[in-house]
Amino acid sequence: MPASPHLDRRSVLRLPIGVGAAAGAVTLAGAASSAAPLPAAGPARPRSADAWTFGLMSDTQWGADADGENPGSIAGGLQRLINQRMIDLGAAFLLQVGDNVDVEDDRYNGRPEVRTLPIKGELVQPLYDAGIGFYSLRGNHEASQTAAQEFPEVFPQHRGEGPHPLAGATNFSSPSALLEGLSYSFDVRNLRLVILDQFTRPDGTGSTNDNILDQLDWIEERVMDRPEDMHCIIAAHKNIIGGNHVDSLFGADPSANADGVDRFLRICDEGGVAFVWGGHDHHHKRSMITSRDGRHSVEQLIAGSDSSKFYTPRTPAIADSYDGPSETILAEELWTLTHYVITVDGPVLEVDFYSMSTGTDYGPASLTATPSGNDWHWREGWASTLNGTSTIVEPGGSYEGITAADYQGHAAEILAGTNTAERADCAGRAMSQRVVTGWTPAARGEASPRLHLHGLHHNLALHDDTLTGLLPAADETGEGSPFVLEIDGGRTAFRADGSYGIAALAADGTWENAAARGGAEVSFVRGAARTDAPVGTFGVDPSTKRAWAVLDRGGVFALRRGI
Repeated sequence: MPASPHLDRRSVLRLPIGVGAAAGAVTLAGAASSAAPLPAAGPARPRSADAWTFGLMSDTQWGADADGENPGSIAGGLQRLINQRMIDLGAAFLLQVGDNVDVEDDRYNGRPEVRTLPIKGELVQPLYDAGIGFYSLRGNHEASQTAAQEFPEVFPQHRGEGPHPLAGATNFSSPSALLEGLSYSFDVRNLRLVILDQFTRPDGTGSTNDNILDQLDWIEERVMDRPEDMHCIIAAHKNIIGGNHVDSLFGADPSANADGVDRFLRICDEGGVAFVWGGHDHHHKRSMITSRDGRHSVEQLIAGSDSSKFYTPRTPAIADSYDGPSETILAEELWTLTHYVITVDGPVLEVDFYSMSTGTDYGPASLTATPSGNDWHWREGWASTLNGTSTIVEPGGSYEGITAADYQGHAAEILAGTNTAERADCAGRAMSQRVVTGWTPAARGEASPRLHLHGLHHNLALHDDTLTGLLPAADETGEGSPFVLEIDGGRTAFRADGSYGIAALAADGTWENAAARGGAEVSFVRGAARTDAPVGTFGVDPSTKRAWAVLDRGGVFALRRGI
């Protein structure tokens, strides 16, 4: 199968990693079990027996405690809801990307002498009691010298010590003794997290505008010097490029410290960093950030709000207003409460985004009470892999030629299809898709390894301020534009009578004919793939031992008998 003509630079940088190797994660003593199913909202991610999960949240700022649930300028009511989601899930740990409090003392509730970060520590105690870890980092709302001294004391697990669960985390590192427990890195099973602090340091030194620059050597060492079968995610509070806030991870705006930004993007790209995660902007946004010379890129997530505040991105977009990196928008959802569930399944890392209404009419609310509901909806899923490809497909672009690298004698390719979506973000920028492929080993009853194929859904674009009601009101379906998928059966023998072909793994762990998903009427064809056939058509070609299907959504696929 020919190489995809659409591959971005990250497609081939880490291609050999995990190929032909056992994909099971190493079990560490003390790591939380992930055997529990995902929450009921939305389609659960199927996983292998060795897969494990963790959570992500952001920005728990709040005002006065008007309803008795939100002490210390912290969104305690939302923290409790997300704590319970992690407990129900059996997550290993929960990560927060900054702004743990709104102000560092409890002035809103008439107690200016009381520090609020310790109250945050109390609000995550249910996680600790359940054996679940909690890791965080500072945001601009806890940026003082006092907070820098206090933070590692409230969260001693950032240094790999203390009474709180480490969730199997090992190999802790910081760029210096001064930044220990502020900027830090650790490994959990086959994942390395690199967590960055850019605010005033414990000795009162440093500037938010350049505090990342003297950490770049350490960042590069942590990214580059890791096992080949280990994922890597970088987390900070501010973003490489924001949506609402102009100030960034590297300074006052995305063009500040341009050489440092370019070096950071090179490290991310050449080091195979899966994602860079941030908060700060209180809305959900995914995009590809690319260096000024166009050579290096990484996917950025701005995590949505878990606070009383919701910000609207600027128009024109910040990336288009400053001479810094460029941005390709992938998804956007505004004015909702959010959290994320990450499943690490050997060489495949999958992210599911859940959100719920603020309990007020859709729009940029300012909350004074915790929403009374607990109605989370699945909104979108995406992935990164160590043994597959990554392809950016613009609106109107072709899927033809997107491949999954040969794995254990099998290969896969999209033979036809076009990105017909015409969605844009609130700044009017057309959204592209990032199509990601990857493999995990076959389980019993599967005639091929499992193909993970993500990013083919229609772009998430909830940002219309003329909408009314409690939104989101439903799960997304994951449906996208039609495409034709072919998987090479290798040496597998089969009957070409419609009982063998491409199967999709359902949320309950059962397999179904991939062509039948979404209620499509199925039709079997014996022979070569028909690229002009409707969704629901599937077949096998006995002369090449390849199976094919016309689909309209991604997922996890394998060749099976008895479909």
